[in-house]
Amino acid sequence: MRKLVPAIVLILLVTICGGCTDQSSQVQEYTRENFVMDTLISIKVYSSDAELGRKALNEAFAEFTRIGNLTDKFAAKNLTNPEISDVYRINQNAGLQPVPVSEDTLAMLEKSNYWARLSNGAFDITVGPLMNLWGFGQDQYYIPSDKELKLELALVGYDAIVMDQAEKTVFLPAKGMEIDLGGIAKGYATDMAVQKLRQMGIESAIINAGGNVYALGTKPDGSPWLTGIQDPRNANKIIAVIQAKDMAIVTSGDYQRYFIRDGIRYHHILNPLTGKSAEETISTTVTAPSATEADVLSTTLFVLGPQAGAEFIQQFPNADTVFIDNQRKITLSPEIHKLIQFMDASGYVCLPCRQLNPGGLNP
Repeated sequence: MRKLVPAIVLILLVTICGGCTDQSSQVQEYTRENFVMDTLISIKVYSSDAELGRKALNEAFAEFTRIGNLTDKFAAKNLTNPEISDVYRINQNAGLQPVPVSEDTLAMLEKSNYWARLSNGAFDITVGPLMNLWGFGQDQYYIPSDKELKLELALVGYDAIVMDQAEKTVFLPAKGMEIDLGGIAKGYATDMAVQKLRQMGIESAIINAGGNVYALGTKPDGSPWLTGIQDPRNANKIIAVIQAKDMAIVTSGDYQRYFIRDGIRYHHILNPLTGKSAEETISTTVTAPSATEADVLSTTLFVLGPQAGAEFIQQFPNADTVFIDNQRKITLSPEIHKLIQFMDASGYVCLPCRQLNPGGLNP
């Protein structure tokens, strides 16, 4: 579930036009890239106030650093003070004692369990033992036997997590249990960063947290942001672009962290019920008002597959998705056709492409 990728969703940024209004012509771009949360975070904000623009970048990155520290599963390796990480301490104390945690960690755990219940376990943050078994956490890949999977599956189960709201503690009752917030932490951190930007009066910004994209407002010239959906089998090709305003766009794909053995692709998006890589889907892109929701949904729908996923997402009228299945068939949720334009879906079975490319783009 840890989505550590160079760029799942490619951002196509169009420069400010020459005929903009006087107000927008005074707006300047302030941009920065930092490696945080084991991924490259890129933030661009637009402001007519230079001090505000630079301060907004600082505040937004501070949120990613803060949430990254709280959720770092490998804090013993990554942080000078591993105890900063709530996730590290929770996992270290599994089967031993409850651990006091921050309100943000409690919020992420509550949201995670909500989605787990709703999806009947398709999303489950207790897959940590499985991730370790496959070697995805340390990029030391291994194909486990069914017997090994069965042993680790006994440690997986979101409903076993004990949360005490009054004491603000979390307890994993069995030694060897581990939580992994890789399927929600970047989305949550993105929402926290966007909240900071809004509080500071920033009306135009784009955040790309390793492929978790949030478009704040519009571009300074008033046009929507454009984000691209990568071809799952060609990193240099964009299948479609999505118009975005005050919206998150998150993609999960089997090309993000994977290895191939004997011609079989094994990837990091594990089905918590089987312990193996989810097989029906090769890419899901989700749009939603919240980056947290889009982050969790992209993983959940990937695990559920196009048919069950299409039914599941109907519960969320403000969220939409693009599925690409293992037969290279592209399907869309009903409302996303208002935002998407296909560029080049050659090599895919794509009826929506022919219907939604009035500009003569190649289906």
